[in-house]
Amino acid sequence: MIFEYAYLYVTPGREEEFEKAFRQASPILLAAEGCMSAELRRDAETSGRYLVRVGWESLSHHLDVFPGSENAAELAKAIEPYFAKPPELRHFEA
Repeated sequence: MIFEYAYLYVTPGREEEFEKAFRQASPILLAAEGCMSAELRRDAETSGRYLVRVGWESLSHHLDVFPGSENAAELAKAIEPYFAKPPELRHFEA
């Protein structure tokens, strides 16, 4: 298992909208092939910053399978409009 950690930068003033959009879109992510878990955490020190932790069966599921999937397109459509800049991604072994 691999954990993806994504540090997100949300446009100031759109935090509540983003959180609602993420909650509504999380089933799309969880239904993706190889996705085992997903959680969103708000940065306690900096407003508009979030950490998403996604559990994947393998690194390949996230980097090779997910990007071209309909799930990825739907998730991006739901949450990317709230991004102030691209997220920073890292992967860690379980």
